[in-house]
Amino acid sequence: MKKIVIGASIVLLAVACSPKASPSATAATIPEASAISSDATTVSAGQTIFTTKCTKCHKAKTEVVASKSYEDLRPILAAMVKKAKLSNDEIQQVSSYVYANSKK
Repeated sequence: MKKIVIGASIVLLAVACSPKASPSATAATIPEASAISSDATTVSAGQTIFTTKCTKCHKAKTEVVASKSYEDLRPILAAMVKKAKLSNDEIQQVSSYVYANSKK
């Protein structure tokens, strides 16, 4: 019994201490500012995604978006789009919305 508890503890410790994906590594999925569409339809679709999917877990952080530059928000977007399980098209759309409303 002690061996099982010790073995399980070691496995749990190994999993807990394993390196996590860094935001900078996943930021590659978020488009650069130069690749963002400013098309009103894309921005509008991004707003819909932002207000529906982002608010499932927390309130929409529109004040955060307005107070930071798009480059500052890219790592946050990378983490959030993964949790929200957004498609590539949805990532493009929400990125357009965030870019349009971020600090310039």
